[in-house]
Amino acid sequence: MGAHLNAISTVGVVGLGTIGSQELALWQRSGRNTVGYDVSESRVKAAGAHASTRVSDLNAADVLVLCLPNLAPDGSNSMAAFDRFVADAKSLEPRERLIIIASTVPIGFTKELAARLGSLGRLVAHAPERFDPGRGTELGEIPRVVGALSAEARNLTIDLYTRAGVTTHAVEPVEVAEASKLLENSFRLVNISFINEFAELCRRLGIVAADVIDAAATKPFAFMAHQPGVGAGGTCIPTMPRYLLEAARKSGLEMPILQDAVTGNEQIIERVAEHLRELLSAGGIKRGKVLVVGASYKPNYPDARASAALAFARGLAKHHSVVVYDPIVETAAFPQDVALVRSIPETRFDAVVIALKHRNTDLDALRGLSPILIDLVRGAVEVTESLSTRT
Repeated sequence: MGAHLNAISTVGVVGLGTIGSQELALWQRSGRNTVGYDVSESRVKAAGAHASTRVSDLNAADVLVLCLPNLAPDGSNSMAAFDRFVADAKSLEPRERLIIIASTVPIGFTKELAARLGSLGRLVAHAPERFDPGRGTELGEIPRVVGALSAEARNLTIDLYTRAGVTTHAVEPVEVAEASKLLENSFRLVNISFINEFAELCRRLGIVAADVIDAAATKPFAFMAHQPGVGAGGTCIPTMPRYLLEAARKSGLEMPILQDAVTGNEQIIERVAEHLRELLSAGGIKRGKVLVVGASYKPNYPDARASAALAFARGLAKHHSVVVYDPIVETAAFPQDVALVRSIPETRFDAVVIALKHRNTDLDALRGLSPILIDLVRGAVEVTESLSTRT
């Protein structure tokens, strides 16, 4: 098996979403033959040649890299995609393959999956992806932590990625690799939740959170700047820490800091909405006309899946007339019940809320649209005139 895999030419990628498409491109750039598989015809079409919706086409692959989703459509954690893979794998030709799990998974999941795969699960490794869309860094430039259920599987995986030019960091047991990715996501969530609490305190004290953060960031050690906003969005940071909380519960341990971070991230949207209500009520406005700036889940990236900014806008629309401005967000799956504009409107609003700031956002133009501007990214509130005096 080892000699065979050292000479492989074909890598199969299972799941062609954001991560899978990047993984597929990595192996194509490395000169490997590739085959991509997904149940979605649109994703297969976007992947181009050598991608298929037929499981049988994976028979040509010596290695299967699993880039499967770990969330249900409603945003809850779900490993249903892996259940389907286990069922599909039974129809593959019965020969030995290296299985590499690239998805973020619960602690202990790699062993469970290997057991369910039977003979196909003899060589299983976990190399969690760390891709950050919109950062301008390719997947292959980011070091990969590699754990496995055997030294053979770990060495094969490290050799495979090394030949593709990817830096690796070997760990054992495999649970270290699983937990490392959950730690990374949880670290981000705890700090984002805390900085949003801090921004609210700064607002009440009459200072700008961004000014404080910039000052603290001049310290050359022991500080990592995080920016406030409407909360952590996307399919990783706000959701994957739940797996750590689940592991803690099974171990009879409480993790109140992480639990509060998860809860606090969900509450920040209501907190901002309440502050806006207070500002509008001061001017006698119960149902205002509000412009929300930003709809994607992170700056400079068009994906609106699990976007905290979009969730905020939709929640706000229950009480106000809301228009969302985002010049780059993808519109294909954008909710039809939210009014979206691609350029800065010419009409006036009762309030403008900057939930997300892309490059070249024209703050001066936005200030001219309303007497109230809430810049969540800076943790600043600007009120240029009293609503009660407007005609």
